[in-house]
Amino acid sequence: MALLKTHLTRIPHGEEEIIFEYPPFKGEYEEVVETIELTPLTIPFSSQIASLIYDAWIYPIGEYQFKILNSLKKNFIWEFTGNLYLPKSNDEIANGVILEHNPKIINGKMTMDKSSLIKRLYENDSLVKFVPFGFKTGEQNWKELEKNQYVIERYGPEGAEKVAEVASKYKNNPFLYCFDSVKQEKVAKSTIDVDFKGKSLDICGDIFGNFDGDAFGLFEK
Repeated sequence: MALLKTHLTRIPHGEEEIIFEYPPFKGEYEEVVETIELTPLTIPFSSQIASLIYDAWIYPIGEYQFKILNSLKKNFIWEFTGNLYLPKSNDEIANGVILEHNPKIINGKMTMDKSSLIKRLYENDSLVKFVPFGFKTGEQNWKELEKNQYVIERYGPEGAEKVAEVASKYKNNPFLYCFDSVKQEKVAKSTIDVDFKGKSLDICGDIFGNFDGDAFGLFEK
């Protein structure tokens, strides 16, 4: 029997309201991306995922809001921001991480091409960002998370405030799982979740391999 789909409406995001579909898709990253792209839904930005999670915390007594928070705790939520980590070099864009919204899936694998991404950076493509190493990784308090340059570039200033406020709701400090340096290029995926003890928010930008997670599609009005 097909699952009944529900539209989660009136989720504030900037100066508009956005709509997500529930229940989420479940599966490995590339699998859920290809599944969402076969539907009328669109791939959400990390900033929009931040709004979804923040809204669930603001109204936690709602049936679906509770289930979204449960997704964070019992599994993890895929974000569609790719991370291309670059080592030190003589290049102008080096020793940091390039963030790309919804990277291409080629032959069933998330792919990020350095040359084309650097070209898009110089063209001021809003879907591509660069963060030099030096941002704090690992455990930090929620105020540090809010001002963390990686978090700001991944979620936008408003989204960074939202994930930081969500992080403040948990007993322990949040964790940012990212590389702070690399010796060779690395491509990694992004997730957000709550640690297995349910005591801290984890923002991950270092996910390799294949894992089943929850993925939300965005409904265009």
